[in-house]
Amino acid sequence: MSVWSDSLRHITVQVIESNNAQFWAVVEVRFGLTYGAPFRANEVQLGLYCDGEEIAVGYSDAQGRWRIRVEGLKRISDESIFEAQARLSLGRARSEVKRTFQFDSKGKMISPEKPGVEEEVQESEDHELKLVLPKMKTLKVGTFWMGRSAHAHRVRISRSISVSEVPVTQDLYQLVMGKNPSKFPGSKRPAEQVSFWEAIAFCNKLSDRCGFPLAYQLYEDRGLPCVEWSRSSSGYRLLTEAEWEYAAKASRESNFSGSDHLADVGWYQENAKGQTHIVGKKESNKWGLFDCSGNVWEWCFDEWDESAYDGRKGSVNTDPLVSTNPSADRRVRRGGSWVSFNINCAVNYRFWGRAAARIDDTGFRIARTL
Repeated sequence: MSVWSDSLRHITVQVIESNNAQFWAVVEVRFGLTYGAPFRANEVQLGLYCDGEEIAVGYSDAQGRWRIRVEGLKRISDESIFEAQARLSLGRARSEVKRTFQFDSKGKMISPEKPGVEEEVQESEDHELKLVLPKMKTLKVGTFWMGRSAHAHRVRISRSISVSEVPVTQDLYQLVMGKNPSKFPGSKRPAEQVSFWEAIAFCNKLSDRCGFPLAYQLYEDRGLPCVEWSRSSSGYRLLTEAEWEYAAKASRESNFSGSDHLADVGWYQENAKGQTHIVGKKESNKWGLFDCSGNVWEWCFDEWDESAYDGRKGSVNTDPLVSTNPSADRRVRRGGSWVSFNINCAVNYRFWGRAAARIDDTGFRIARTL
């Protein structure tokens, strides 16, 4: 079998809404890709057929879903047979089709008859988003010592990255996700009680809203959430563990991000008074990043592996990443939090958390590959 056919796990077609009197139906097509597929879900073209006749062609979203409304059916949907075909590299040519409407990821109809309205809404939303998006700092390629003492090894970051100067705040999370799960409310406090999976979903939604390609493909396999990272994507994402330490150290070997004195740069057990604090109120590190030590732990994309540094000594490791299981339950957290001891906030300290856990000391920082 071909790589293409081997990569397609399943494809389903479902009529989710219909009006037999007016001969229209809303049809949803879903499919999944195997782990390691050499293409992304939104690169797959889908053809929709009704009673053997092709009636629409389109592309899925990053989760392998395509929802479309088809009008002018020849008979009622209850008596019609809908089928779908997945194709690759056929371009965006389409056959003669019935009048169709496509739905966005929020279930909102995108009508070709009213493009001006859609553009006006998008412009308004972008303006609102600009008010709460954090400043992004550009980190150029470089080499640094990762870890400390017996675990120290050389790492090269081979691509420039743009990193948010502060963790994601509650006003930004609320705007993008439509909810605020945080225990300690405050628009400019870090969003917390956010699981790894929710942080990943946030990154994709923010990318989509800003017009960037999605960095992550999310899907389910045997009931488990899975994620794959497209490393060539310029969309919003989490830092890898190596990138996080590179950003936190900022070319300086200090105990904490920006200082050897934690109280100068971070909120932790001795000064936080049992809560998170407004981001950016302590000193930044040399590269202008705040709150890398303390306030909230920050999710990284890597799976947790206690022996991750084994075998790295003696050579320069380029963009190391621990990612072998797309449904891994244990994920890296870095930086310490408001409830952490001094040692837990050190730039070399490694820790982990359950990917599905929502904890009031854990948030995340966003980045993009340039």
